Amino acid sequence: MRNALLLLLTLFAVACSTPTIREFRSSAPADGSPRVLVVTAHPDDEIAFAGAIYKISTHLGGVVDLLVITNGEAGYKYSTLAERLYGAKLTDEAVGRELLPEIRARELAESAHYLGIHGVRLLGEKDHQYTQELEEVFGPEAKIWNLERVRRELDEVLTNGRYDFVFGLRPRPTTHAHHKAATLLAAEAVLAQPQERRPVMMVVQVVDHSSASPLEFAVNDGGLVVGPFTFDRTQKFGHEGKLDYRIVANWGIAAHKSQGTMQNFMRRGEREEYFLFGEQRLEGARKAAELFERLREPQYREPATPAKAP
Repeated sequence: MRNALLLLLTLFAVACSTPTIREFRSSAPADGSPRVLVVTAHPDDEIAFAGAIYKISTHLGGVVDLLVITNGEAGYKYSTLAERLYGAKLTDEAVGRELLPEIRARELAESAHYLGIHGVRLLGEKDHQYTQELEEVFGPEAKIWNLERVRRELDEVLTNGRYDFVFGLRPRPTTHAHHKAATLLAAEAVLAQPQERRPVMMVVQVVDHSSASPLEFAVNDGGLVVGPFTFDRTQKFGHEGKLDYRIVANWGIAAHKSQGTMQNFMRRGEREEYFLFGEQRLEGARKAAELFERLREPQYREPATPAKAP
């Protein structure tokens, strides 16, 4: 009876606890486990890295920190279903832009908790609109982000964090300019670090198994791109191999309830493909190969089946 009561109290405490944004840790793990900084434009972009983030944090005992440049307030367009949940007319632009920064920060804290992200830093820059035009962020007349401040924050985080890897979204001509800008700013900051402690910069794209990507070795946005190094979200584990890492990605997706379109990605994206990006040396390729070899290790063993009585 006492154990059942303790279990109920524990479950109640877990259900009532609300994850909060945690500050970055400054010291490296004592055992040399990997340290990773993920740089994104919006709350919810971290889902692209969900499988690798989770396994680095839990299986490898590493530290994964997340730096998000914008508040994500332009996501008001997709908040129809969340209006009842949050009790506000979020699809009204004025209301959405006022309330979504706090809402999305809470949702991000929940997602980060599920994925094993240690620290999150929100820079709070404006999420003005969807665009593919990089000039809207980087152009001479652009006033969307305080680029000087963003560069200063990235430099501080990289200097203090002593990261082994920096992850960003893979920039493509047809992707959101905010995603491209976030990755390019991260690559710029990485290159500014002293060579002896410069982290390996990698960019990700999420695909299905039917979309096989060949090994690439080419110039992309002024940098060398080598890959893919693959994290397979369909790695099987648990009883009869019925679990895989798409479940963890689903947890993170579900946390972002204000973003209805995110929910369409449930059970989609079987593989995370990572590419070396920017100015890289063979040492970077070696470190990436070692990391992804470790990420292929089995994390969970199937529970032993009790022997049947004779």
